Amino acid sequence: MDIEKRSSARLAFRAKAYIHWDNHDIEGEVENVSVDGAFVTAASKMHVNDVVALTINDTPTIGINAKVVRLTSTGMGLRFEKTLHF
Repeated sequence: MDIEKRSSARLAFRAKAYIHWDNHDIEGEVENVSVDGAFVTAASKMHVNDVVALTINDTPTIGINAKVVRLTSTGMGLRFEKTLHF
């Protein structure tokens, strides 16, 4: 996502992530996060607009639904369905 399109600043953040969608589960790593989205590195066969359940394995563990808004060769940009409060 181009920085001009972002509504919130991204923060560098590393944590293991688990993504569940359409009876599939994959493991990845969160690279950065904001109150309304994240970039997760993972091998994926998802499509833009797929809705996923994201679990961020940190303290505390965070579970949130998100939509795939961008795919790259290394991962995906996700937009959270609700604002994340940290």
